[in-house]
Amino acid sequence: MTNAAPFATLLAAVNAGSHPRALGQWTPTACRVWRDAGANVGLLEAAFAWEPSTGRLARPDDEPLIRERRALMEAATAAALAARPAS
Repeated sequence: MTNAAPFATLLAAVNAGSHPRALGQWTPTACRVWRDAGANVGLLEAAFAWEPSTGRLARPDDEPLIRERRALMEAATAAALAARPAS
């Protein structure tokens, strides 16, 4: 997997394991793909966070929705970091 792997390629790879993946489940295959996802790691994390809320596995045509979820995740992280007391 390269840093330029498209979202569809990432999804195909995480779902290619010998055992079916449940919603949001990090299987050994999914973890291997995640480690190699490079710049697209955030999309994969967002897809796995998105799946349980929709009741189905992410599909390539869900990419715009997954990108929206990733933006929400990044905004929530930024807000949490900003709210932390200075050390």
